[in-house]
Amino acid sequence: MPATFAGQTVILAFFDACGWQHASESAYRALRAELRGLGAVLVIVSHDGIWSFRPDDDLELCVGRDEIDTAQWDALRGRYGVRPGVPSFFIIDGESVLRGSHQLPTHAPPSIDSLVTALSAAGRAVVREFSVSRRELVLSSLLAVFAVALVNACAGRANDVGPGPQVPSAGGGASGTELDVTLNVNGEARHLRIEPRVSLLDALRERCGLTGTKKGCDHGQCGACTVLIDGRRVHACLTLAVMARGKITTIEGLARGEQLHPMQAAFVECDGLQCGYCTPGQIMSAIGLLGEGHAKSDDEVREEMSGNICRCGAYSNIVSAIQLARGRSA
Repeated sequence: MPATFAGQTVILAFFDACGWQHASESAYRALRAELRGLGAVLVIVSHDGIWSFRPDDDLELCVGRDEIDTAQWDALRGRYGVRPGVPSFFIIDGESVLRGSHQLPTHAPPSIDSLVTALSAAGRAVVREFSVSRRELVLSSLLAVFAVALVNACAGRANDVGPGPQVPSAGGGASGTELDVTLNVNGEARHLRIEPRVSLLDALRERCGLTGTKKGCDHGQCGACTVLIDGRRVHACLTLAVMARGKITTIEGLARGEQLHPMQAAFVECDGLQCGYCTPGQIMSAIGLLGEGHAKSDDEVREEMSGNICRCGAYSNIVSAIQLARGRSA
């Protein structure tokens, strides 16, 4: 399988029409959540063209309507029992094995909501029910390779096809093109080869193995992913790794051996944590806050730390920890 989809689940959907560019942002968020859960990329085959959709990218037109070989697609539909007017999709895992198939109700036009519902049910069924015969394995391999090769072949012709509809995106940017990037993380040069759309958060967690920086909302609203770049507080989930210039400091870079950073020690002493999930982001934000000189009163601390959410509600102890660290540093 081409490297673009290597190891990824491909959901190949046959619809008479795509027409989802006017869907709500919440519908796209739900679809992205299902695709992330399956580790999948969606490939849509319709009379409007052939589209690809990744969890962190826009809906992208890969083949225009005028470029579709109707006879070829009719033959492909027939091979897999896809009847005209019946929305259907196939789940093909990263090893090109058919893991499930589903037909959507025909009483209403296919929508993102109906696809999300079907994917959720199909995803559960894949884990516990679906078995694959040798014939299905061969056919699904052909189907997956054909679809992936087609999308990859058309990726370089985006300028000829023209831009697709504008869809709310969590990541944006081009996919498939990798760049060599060097990040200065905790005083160490990290040489990575990543796609331009990869966030600093994903680069730190998945490429550098620094999982102390947490992924909470992934929308810059909870503060769990806060890191410092040249001492400035930054949401790593909203920062592209290729744009992260300067000295990046994560929670792993604070302690010196067994000696905790003063802010870490203050959080421990004041019991400024409960479950601990938000704590790395709280500590990094608190260090940045002291560097900004905005912690002169409890109210000011609460205001300046309002971007860091603690689901457990340890806010009073967090304020105490910050004031303790400020007093000691003074």
